[in-house]
Amino acid sequence: MKLIQARIRGLGTLTESRWFDLSPHLNLFQFPDNNGQVYGENFLRILQTINPTYAIQTVKPFASFPKFIEQDGYPRRVNPTKRTVALAVFTATPSLVKRLGSISEWLYETDRIEVGRRLDYSRWINFVELAASTRWSEISADMQTLLDQVKRLAPNLTSPLTDIIPNLKPVDRIKNELQDQLLHWLQNLPPQLQKKSHQLIEKTSSAVMRADHFHTARHIVRTRLPLFVLLGGSDPDSASLHNLLQLISDRISPSGKKSSADAQAFLDELNEQLATLQFSGKILQLGRSQTGLSLNLDGKPVQMSADEPPSSLSQLQAKACLAIACSRLIYRTEPILLFAGPEQALPSTLHSELADFVNHISSTCQCLYSFSQVDIFSNDVLGRRYSASDLNMTNS
Repeated sequence: MKLIQARIRGLGTLTESRWFDLSPHLNLFQFPDNNGQVYGENFLRILQTINPTYAIQTVKPFASFPKFIEQDGYPRRVNPTKRTVALAVFTATPSLVKRLGSISEWLYETDRIEVGRRLDYSRWINFVELAASTRWSEISADMQTLLDQVKRLAPNLTSPLTDIIPNLKPVDRIKNELQDQLLHWLQNLPPQLQKKSHQLIEKTSSAVMRADHFHTARHIVRTRLPLFVLLGGSDPDSASLHNLLQLISDRISPSGKKSSADAQAFLDELNEQLATLQFSGKILQLGRSQTGLSLNLDGKPVQMSADEPPSSLSQLQAKACLAIACSRLIYRTEPILLFAGPEQALPSTLHSELADFVNHISSTCQCLYSFSQVDIFSNDVLGRRYSASDLNMTNS
């Protein structure tokens, strides 16, 4: 899945943007010199909540957001269950469409998928231009046909449909209790009618079950969303590595329902992926000991925090490669890498190497890179460029 559009709706000192389009490769965001690094990092951190590497209910990234905003000169409480803070639109891959289509024929029409993260940390998923439930008007004629046949064959089985129909409006959605009632009625039609009108019953039952089918489809999409991995930033860049290692640990722990052999096979596959992602002649490998997992670079564990600048570049590269390998194996898709001004922690002599590395990995996975003063990329670099004014950034 590739991210094709996004928007953030921050609060307080954070920012709000319009919808902006994204390249499937490199995307550069420059923010004003004054606190530009802070704004850029906050911008990426909000986007990361679409599918972060951490447990969002534990980290609570929106905890500092204000509870009230001013509107027309009056304070208004923000409803966390209705305020969507991060929005993203993805394209569906052919393999995902095929998987979704096996649930329902309607889902073969999947093209774009919209995902949003609310202020209360709940996440919603919509299939753009596809209704997630059936209206009564779409099946009322078929249901009436079946009801007329039941009246002739088994009048005692017309209830409860005869009680339900008078209360339904054409725009009513078939879901929840109404779905259960209609499906139960359809499944208990007389045997002779089931044989005679098999196709009509099957077609109508499928329409009634549409809400359930889309619920199942959303679950599948959640397991295929690319990881949003933040690299760099004002905080020590240990969180990205810690969260990735925790994500892997959860997959191979006994509670993750993997046997010891399966867990080792999973780690072997990860190491095979890492072997294909070598950079600058470095060898990456994931190790396991009694104290837990560690990412090893040329046989030495990658530290949980950056130390000397040359080492921090190698660490950044190693974490990016682990993110790619992890996302490929767990989510079956490339991750989205969010670089929060890592050039600020490096001497200018390493800027060219950093730019080359980001350019290289952006050929296969999407990269969003925010910066303030120093632009390490050439003007003719392929991809999209945005300034804060391009995004129409405003205080909310």
